[in-house]
Amino acid sequence: MTIVDYGCSQGRNSMIPMRKAIELLRLNAGATVPIEVIHTDLPSNDFSSLFEALIADPDSYMTGTADVFPLAIGKSYFAPLLPPGRVHLGWSTWALQWMSTNEIEAADHVLAGMSRSPAVAAAVAAQQARDWECFLTQRSREMRPGAKLVAGFTARAEADTGWEWLLGELWSAIGDMRKDGLLSQREQEQITIPIGLRSLEDIQAPFRPSGYFTELALEHLDLVKVSDPFWPECDSSGDRVTFTKHHANATRAWSGPTIASITPRALERTTFVDELFARFEHRLTKDPRPHEPYMAAVVLSKKDR
Repeated sequence: MTIVDYGCSQGRNSMIPMRKAIELLRLNAGATVPIEVIHTDLPSNDFSSLFEALIADPDSYMTGTADVFPLAIGKSYFAPLLPPGRVHLGWSTWALQWMSTNEIEAADHVLAGMSRSPAVAAAVAAQQARDWECFLTQRSREMRPGAKLVAGFTARAEADTGWEWLLGELWSAIGDMRKDGLLSQREQEQITIPIGLRSLEDIQAPFRPSGYFTELALEHLDLVKVSDPFWPECDSSGDRVTFTKHHANATRAWSGPTIASITPRALERTTFVDELFARFEHRLTKDPRPHEPYMAAVVLSKKDR
């Protein structure tokens, strides 16, 4: 049986979910059924860390299991990844908010999906609609009849996203660098992370009016406000430094490579990113607060013929 982890990154967030998935499949198909777990991400992904985690991470799903075979594919999930009818269960978290193109620039924010420009907002919405339909089409081809795919990705409520404080401070840190002559205004505008924030209505759109899209049904959809894992300790101890360092490091982990790739050519990439996130961390210490982003929780199922 086949489980696929779409957008695996370094894999550490996948270990416990993959173990649960293995247990679930074996509960239904038999305790000894061989299972392959296929991790997918872009070719530039740190797959070495993924395979090291499979061996050394205390939560590794390989620990204490037999006949489980991990594999990896370095390719975008907007393209075909596997032969038709291969997948029994799909999984993806914190990945589907990324757009397939970085051509959209936002002059007023570091995140494309948080721009207040009507033109940028319209471009992001159109691109995300195309990307969502593309992802659904590719996954439907790969899923077996009766297969399911569980996904959680950044979304937005009607009035807010939950990212206002954290990414607002990152954009302000970029602005500080421009004021200090380290960036031109044009260079600042070019630093745009290609992420959008879908609403629940956006996610539902391809499934109207029939309830299906490319033989997939939207079985479950919910908007979840994710609690800040670092805030309780900061709130009780008052340790702003540790709290903000956690958030600065976490933000750099997912945004740093993209920011480095669009750093002005006149600047050394590592030096620029180091300076930016040092300023970002300093800004966070001034007014720390819980970071509670919204996540869309989605379950898709393939028609069982």
